[in-house]
This record gives sequence, structure tokens and C-alpha cells, in this order.
Amino acid sequence: MHINDITYSSDKGKITQKDLNESSKISEDYFGTQKDSNQIPTTRQTRDWIYKNAQDYLNIIRSDGEMVGYTFMLPCNRILMDCFLSKKINEAELFVEIKKMKLKDTPETIYLCAAVLKEEFRGKGLATTAFVKAINKIIQNGKNKPILFYWKYSEEGGKLSQRVAKFTGLELKIRAD
Repeated sequence: MHINDITYSSDKGKITQKDLNESSKISEDYFGTQKDSNQIPTTRQTRDWIYKNAQDYLNIIRSDGEMVGYTFMLPCNRILMDCFLSKKINEAELFVEIKKMKLKDTPETIYLCAAVLKEEFRGKGLATTAFVKAINKIIQNGKNKPILFYWKYSEEGGKLSQRVAKFTGLELKIRAD
């Protein structure tokens, strides 16, 4: 892998339905979303909502044009973030409530939802770069600085979230399980 061969959808603009289908399949395989009702479902309805409302929050990572991974975030507000962090709601419920929100150009908070890379592309900073690029694009014209939050699924994910907060200069909160 040459770093010059890596591209990010955040640099190129729009994503496609095919991108969403492929990233959903990766999520199902990695996170077991179909078997866990606490997680955001990877259904057609979810993909359609993301395509219509949250394309800037999905960053597809490619090597030589092939998808090798992605990062995904969700815009949120403080009230929902606090409910999620305090375990009053799970991830699936958080998503249901986010879909009811009127989305702002710059959200109050951003949920660092997922980052998945093929094995041979891990540990090279690609997920960090993908998150940082997408966050910077989202907040570039806003006056407020959103709070980042995450649910620690793995040690790598925890470290990734810390790096993203460091590189963006944004506050980070964790849901501890």
C-alpha cells in the first residue's frame, strides 16, 4: 500500500448508495449488528436516511479505488448525548432520536459511531485521518465546537477516539460499559 493510493470520500464529495450498501455489509460482519438490537440496524431504511441526511458523516476510505474501510459519525445534541453516555438509551434508541432532530449545519455533539478497516490497512492512521477530515469539513464554517463522544467497542477504538479528539482539539466523552 502506498499512502498516495488512499482516497477519502470527504475529499471527493458525495457518496453513493453502493458505498452505503458496502459499508453496511462491513458493519454487519464486524459489529454483528443484525444480532444485536442495541446497535444501529444496518437496514435499507437506515441506509436511506444516511444517504438523505448524513452523507458528510460517512467517510469511505479507498485504496486504488477499492473500499478498504470507512468511518461513520452521527450529528447529535447534548441532551441525547447525556442520555446515551449515562446508559438511559442504547445506540439504536440514540439513532431513532437523532432521526427526529432538525439537523444543524454544525451539531452540538458528534457521536463517533464506527471505524472499520481491512486488516492490512490498520495501524497506519487512515481511520484517524478519515475522522479528522470529515469533522473538519463539518465544522469548518461553524462557530461552535461540538463535543465528541463514543462507546468503547474495542481498545483500538478507544485509542482512535483519543487521537481524533487530540487532532481536532475537541472535547471527548466516553460511554463506559
